[in-house]
Amino acid sequence: MSIDLSQLTLPSVSPEALKVLDIIAAPEPSIKLLEKTILGDPTLASTLIKYANSPLYRRANQVSNVPAAIRILGLKNIRSAVAMATMRAMASPESTTSRAILNHNLDIALLSKLIARKTFPDLSDDLEFLGLIHDMGMLILNQSFPDEYQQLFAHAISEKIAITALEEKKFGLSHDIIMAAISERFRLPECYVDTLASYHSHPPVTELEAPIDHYLCILDLAHLLWPQIVSEEACFTEEIIDTQEKLSILLDLNEAQLQEIIEEAIAKKASAE
Repeated sequence: MSIDLSQLTLPSVSPEALKVLDIIAAPEPSIKLLEKTILGDPTLASTLIKYANSPLYRRANQVSNVPAAIRILGLKNIRSAVAMATMRAMASPESTTSRAILNHNLDIALLSKLIARKTFPDLSDDLEFLGLIHDMGMLILNQSFPDEYQQLFAHAISEKIAITALEEKKFGLSHDIIMAAISERFRLPECYVDTLASYHSHPPVTELEAPIDHYLCILDLAHLLWPQIVSEEACFTEEIIDTQEKLSILLDLNEAQLQEIIEEAIAKKASAE
């Protein structure tokens, strides 16, 4: 079974969400216009509040309105809420596969942000966003071919086979290619697109020179740490080229720091349950 992009049910970004992305990208974003635009899309407004209450931002007091969510998230991270609203619209509530993919994306966003905070704090927001959307292509495949993809997903978990290998065998392409193809819908910069397009097939990272090297290295390490914060039943395999030891050396992280990241991620997830 070989497919092309024309056969896929691609995500639809609401007009309000597109306007939000344009406002954020403006030289001097208008907070009042941003609030008004978000409130014009109930789904986006609800997702923004939920995202502000996620493990990434969980605080003592519950966030209950859009202005408070904007203050907590900051302009850059509102883009993540737009991506989450889009993914939630694609995911069927009855689909255990959809829920597993969404939860995985949130976990990788959390781990990537925590790793970046210890290594390259200025990149933490970028890594949060990339972690959140890196597997959106899986949701697209699941929405487009639900029966086939759910079987493929279950097979990947039970046999511990890299899901990209099964996708390429079944559909003739992987979710990385799909994500790169739809990147313009989210107004993504070129370095983001390059990261997403090559994520599961990039050559080993040897030096941290360009931003893409940092992105790939931290995303890879987040995936290698991920099995330690989820149950075995929820853990599926993605192809990671480098080892945890090598990535830790590149990022200058010792075992104690890695354990701190894992423990903080577990604590943040528990606080949101």
